[in-house]
Amino acid sequence: MQRPYTIKRTPARGLYVLFCLYMAVSFSYQIVASVSLITGYFDLRHQVQTPFEPDYLRPVVNSVSDEAKRAGLRTGDIIVSLNGQPYRGRALWQRERWYARPGDTWRIGVRRPDGTQGSVAVSLKAFPQSATANSALNGASLGEAVFIVFMQIVVPLFCLGLGYWVALARPADPNAWFILFLLSYPEAFISVSTFNWWPGIWFLLRLNWHISLEVLAPAALLFLGLFFPERSRIDTRFPWFKWLVLIVLLGSLCVALTIDYVAWYHFGLIANAAAIDQINDKVVDWTIVVCIAVYWIAIFDKLRTASTPDSQRRLRVLCAGSVAGLGSVLFIFGALPLFGVADPSSIQWLGYLSAVLMLAFPLSLAYVVVVQRAMDVRILLRMGTKYALARGTVWILRTTLLVLTGIFFWQTARAPHINAAAVVRLIILATLVLLVSPRVFEPISRWIDRRFFREAYNADLVLSELSEQVRHFTETVPLIETVSQRISDVLHISQVSVLLRDRDGFRLCHSVNPAQVLTLRLPEQSTVVQRVVEGNRPAVLYEQSAEEWLVEAKPQERQTLQELQAEVLLALPGRERLMGVMALGPKRSEAPYSLSDLRVLQSVGVQTGLALEVSELVRSLAQEASQRARMNREIEIARDVQQRFFPQRMPAVQGLDLAGACRPALGVGGDYYDVIDLGDGRVGLAIGDVSGKGISAALLMASLRACLRTITLVTQSAHSSGQRQPANLASLMQDMNRLVYESSEINRYATFFFGIYDPGDRAFHYVNAGHNPPVLLRTTGNGAVRRLDVGGPVIGLVTGVAYRSDVLTFEKGDLLLAYTDGISEAMTVDDEEWGEERMLAAAERLRHGSAGDVLRGIFTDADQFTGGAPQHDDMTLLVLKVG
Repeated sequence: MQRPYTIKRTPARGLYVLFCLYMAVSFSYQIVASVSLITGYFDLRHQVQTPFEPDYLRPVVNSVSDEAKRAGLRTGDIIVSLNGQPYRGRALWQRERWYARPGDTWRIGVRRPDGTQGSVAVSLKAFPQSATANSALNGASLGEAVFIVFMQIVVPLFCLGLGYWVALARPADPNAWFILFLLSYPEAFISVSTFNWWPGIWFLLRLNWHISLEVLAPAALLFLGLFFPERSRIDTRFPWFKWLVLIVLLGSLCVALTIDYVAWYHFGLIANAAAIDQINDKVVDWTIVVCIAVYWIAIFDKLRTASTPDSQRRLRVLCAGSVAGLGSVLFIFGALPLFGVADPSSIQWLGYLSAVLMLAFPLSLAYVVVVQRAMDVRILLRMGTKYALARGTVWILRTTLLVLTGIFFWQTARAPHINAAAVVRLIILATLVLLVSPRVFEPISRWIDRRFFREAYNADLVLSELSEQVRHFTETVPLIETVSQRISDVLHISQVSVLLRDRDGFRLCHSVNPAQVLTLRLPEQSTVVQRVVEGNRPAVLYEQSAEEWLVEAKPQERQTLQELQAEVLLALPGRERLMGVMALGPKRSEAPYSLSDLRVLQSVGVQTGLALEVSELVRSLAQEASQRARMNREIEIARDVQQRFFPQRMPAVQGLDLAGACRPALGVGGDYYDVIDLGDGRVGLAIGDVSGKGISAALLMASLRACLRTITLVTQSAHSSGQRQPANLASLMQDMNRLVYESSEINRYATFFFGIYDPGDRAFHYVNAGHNPPVLLRTTGNGAVRRLDVGGPVIGLVTGVAYRSDVLTFEKGDLLLAYTDGISEAMTVDDEEWGEERMLAAAERLRHGSAGDVLRGIFTDADQFTGGAPQHDDMTLLVLKVG
């Protein structure tokens, strides 16, 4: 039984306001960072080389360019002013550098180490052409440019989008907010340098947000490790530890922000700023190390002590993502330098590898919080690999096309002269990319879905076909059994339960799980039923976060849902009222129900509900029309008719032993068998199963028998007149189909098998009209078994169909079994079928006896297997043994 559902309450409005504020700050930071990076790296504003580099916390020149050296600027000079403005912090240097253009002149007021003052004028120069993005796109630095854009724009934006998704999906979950802050961290960890940032208010955003992420992200990692998916034993034993770490980091953040303000806007505010900054950096560094260490210890410890299997699966995914993401970064940039790799980031392929592996951490963070039911790491890897190889191929092809198009546009735009022909080519290319690309790649994607995701594709296909098939059912039991079993097989669900409308509610009437208690009920006015009626899609329930509507549900209703192991409640609506509710349990793969699953299930539910309504109407009409006396009379008439149908004695045929019997399930049956002496040594064998019960079935059987006898009599007359020819059974069956079709109701039909045995050459001509194929047990060929299935569809249902006949030669000792499905489908009280294999095994054991011995032995074995359980179908068997 499942654990009680935990109720997911509606988050407060303040959480959404906080999320919007957080999104505005973080997204603005990343967008400005990206624009600044592109502007600086690709030299879009024709930026200048700075003539000197100032110290971070002092107005001292740390390094000078050759031009500044020639102008008289020296390392160690104290900066007094820049372009006539007092130099109080680096913000002035940043602003002047950003807005400067090549050829401008900086006037720098300085004080020498000896106390003298002076002014230096330095002409500003542009960056060399080889250092700009133009040359990078034209030649050797293209890979470096792509790597920088990927790492500093694509990765942070990807992580930020994941964080937004997690917070919106679980706004009331504190773990979602921890993850949101963690996934914002790549903005700072892979951030563009201060050199490339716009000055002014944007620069204040960069400084404050950047430092806040760097200092507080480790605290979010620590809290996530201690509380996801359940509280850690470390926090239980040392609950004060996390608050101590948070206080230390908040204090360090205040110090860092103050030092940053001093460095950029007021050098003289704090006398020992450099020493304080150095101490604060060490405190932050060691606290970060402690946070990371405790995070690793906590999640791996909880992996052993998790209280639920789902929590264990989530922790496995989180541990795997942490090892692949964080572990790979620590190994590449922490361990490799110890083995002689001085700067791993300078190795381009290693940088790409670290970036790809690092993405495993944010993906695992998003997955373990957002998904309703976690899957095992091995399943995720297998599915991820399939998806990467399949869908990734389409993405690479599409991206390659777009990149090539962009390069063509770039080269055309940079051409010295652009003529009309070039413009026409650009227009044609853009049109092809916009119009042709979707038509090419969408069929490829659908083909990949069928080829690589065949199971999901087939599930959608089968369920879609099922939604069309159920409308043709007119009986409730076969309808419910078919629908529930098909859903169970296709979606791999162990527990499927169907509750149908009763007098004052819905009672469990069918369950795929035999152990299910069939006394479970849901009142019609219950909260659960009302939710199913009012909802416009299947209701999804998960143990971790049940929907809010369950808050008002009574304990008995929740208990019923838990006994049903319900994860999805599917409405079965009629035209005016709810006909039933289908409760689907968890998938065997433990995967959540996808949107595609729910969409197709809803279609199946609608069609099933309509079919149930039709079935109910048919059943009520039948009950009103049927009276006990009339039923008894019908049974009596049908019994009399049926007794005359069956052969009273078997004809004597040279070299042939025959036996047959029919056991009706309810006194009157729809089965039929016949043995016809054709008078010239040949014998005709017939067996059939008529649809329906009662008088109508008996009348159709009489019509079937009359047609057969009439046609064979005509054939016999042809033989007696000397026109002996091979029997044309295909034509015979076509005639019978036409006659039965014309003499029976439109919804009546019969499965039928007919064959003629000629003892002269032991040839057996036969035709099978949709009947269970009779089985021929050979004496040669190591007991080979042959099924006589050549023929066509059932007779009496449609007209104008063609049939085929076949012929085979019997050998001495061959045994032929013609039977109806009541024999092979004989059931125990637990609904276990006897099956064709057991029937053939019994026949093989008894084959050395007479045909009568075989017939009686098979009936005896079937009765012993069923243990006296009442049967719901007629049992008919015809045995032919060649002597």
